[in-house]
Amino acid sequence: MAFPAGFCLLILGAASVYFGADIPAAKAIFSCVLILTAAVSVGFGASFRPMPAVWGVALLLAAFGVQHVMMGWMDTAAPEFAALAAGGAVWLMGYGSARQRDTASVLWRATLAAGTLIAVWAFVEFTMAPRTPPVARLSAGFLSANTAATFFGIIALMGLAELLGQIRKGLRGGRAFADRALPLALALICVLILATCLVLTASRAGIAFAGLAATALSGWQVLAWTRDGGVSQRSLGLGIAGFVGVLVIGGLVWTVSGELAATRYERGLHDALRAEMFAAYWNAVALAPVTGHGLGSFVFTNDLIITSQTVRSLGNTNAAHNVFLQWLLQAGWTGALAMWSVTGLLIWQVMQGLKVRRRHRGYLRAVLCISAFVVLHGLTDFALEVPGVMWWWAWILGLGAGIAAAGRNGQKRQRQQDSALGRRLALASRSGFVVLALAAGLLAGWQGQMRVGANLAHQLTPGALDAIAQGPGLPPSAYLADAYAARAIEADTGNLDFAHRATLAAIEREPRLVTAWNRLVYIDLARNGRLTAAGQAALARSFYLNLYGDREILRWRLQIAAAAWEQLDDLNRTSVRLQLGGQAVMDRRWLQQFANEVPDNVREEIEAVLARTG
Repeated sequence: MAFPAGFCLLILGAASVYFGADIPAAKAIFSCVLILTAAVSVGFGASFRPMPAVWGVALLLAAFGVQHVMMGWMDTAAPEFAALAAGGAVWLMGYGSARQRDTASVLWRATLAAGTLIAVWAFVEFTMAPRTPPVARLSAGFLSANTAATFFGIIALMGLAELLGQIRKGLRGGRAFADRALPLALALICVLILATCLVLTASRAGIAFAGLAATALSGWQVLAWTRDGGVSQRSLGLGIAGFVGVLVIGGLVWTVSGELAATRYERGLHDALRAEMFAAYWNAVALAPVTGHGLGSFVFTNDLIITSQTVRSLGNTNAAHNVFLQWLLQAGWTGALAMWSVTGLLIWQVMQGLKVRRRHRGYLRAVLCISAFVVLHGLTDFALEVPGVMWWWAWILGLGAGIAAAGRNGQKRQRQQDSALGRRLALASRSGFVVLALAAGLLAGWQGQMRVGANLAHQLTPGALDAIAQGPGLPPSAYLADAYAARAIEADTGNLDFAHRATLAAIEREPRLVTAWNRLVYIDLARNGRLTAAGQAALARSFYLNLYGDREILRWRLQIAAAAWEQLDDLNRTSVRLQLGGQAVMDRRWLQQFANEVPDNVREEIEAVLARTG
């Protein structure tokens, strides 16, 4: 398998097992590698030339990037932009690889093999590690079992397409049974492994929509065989036998691994939390309907809109559990319509292949069914927000578009582009893309490096931190500056002046960082022995941004407020009481313990809230 397909699959596999690359630092670094790989591919491979639509999407992404810079959101949004650009790069590599002669089957099977290897690793890791019932769901390398369900559903549908293709070859005859048995058995084994992992995720919507997509794909294939003629009776018999076989296999898989899923189906019939979440987020769209709140801003928006009535449903969530609603929140109607249009265009390109291709139409049907599954599951989950899943879908869509473009009409267009003018335009397009991709990849890597630095800042020695404090300036990253400030207030450093300067720098670049506002309150209290007007204002801003959100943030803020209770103005005291009401619901045990560590006047406030909510 030629470059870049094998290397791309390796990176996608690594991203999948490394938490789906759903950590800002990992997101940026994996994106850097994928974008630079695409740049090399376009620079040295004629089949990877970017078509006009690629430039259109690039310009659209650039326009949104400029808007985010103007709004001051880019520090938070940069990893998200990198992931989207990497998704485009993955699509282009899949497209160019599949356009090459006689590569479709090899690429499809290689992708299936890579996904199955991840499934085998996930199954072994799941069965070997001790589990307790609340976490007895397979999540593989992802941070969510529902996200893993999307991944395993995608690859399982690829395996089903390969299995149906092998059965189709068997119907045509021409080879000995022994020659047909091994590929058929391998495809069946892949489907069984992937289906087992899917069921072990216990994702209600994932299992249901994957089953629906598998049924649609199987029925579509059998109807296509019947329409092609020559094997209609055998196709009908095969369809009946296949349906029975699917039921038997599904029953076996469910018997082995479906107990937890069945329990969750029963419990889910009365679960109204999702409906409450969707209603709250739909109302929040109206706060910024045109441009949204910025990519990567979901946590900020969620913290802003939580109320005492929705603290149970929104208090512990990091996603809207509906990718379309989440895009509306982050990018507004402008960004959401653009995203839906691009997705529709990619799927339309695959559909065109059904009209012009004679071979590999089974793969094209599978890509469409996979896309339907991903979109449907996206209505109830956030897997497409996870790069380690979104990139796999982009790869498969790229394979589908490449297979579609490799038909006779695609070859005709290729000959037209090989004219003298076409060659010059293609060279200019490829050169421009390489320059743009190199710049984007290096920027993504730079962002990743700063996010890694932020993650490791707590390990800085006092001497290293002093050297940074005495340097010419702070890095252009809100999160790295915030991490330096957090390290500077620890007991072994105690550099309040540098902590104050770094915190202000972080707020200047990302004013929605609640930890930074809390730190300003802490520094004001530590410097002056009491809260000044600046400290009161910083505390009020913290409450405005996050009254009921992250548990650790709330705990630290309550500790600061308790130490300065007598100095708090009426607004901040009221906010503390409101926060206590939320903590009594979501963090009751810690609050009960904390009541024994504070002055009497604060303890009375806590005990009153605990009694009222008990």
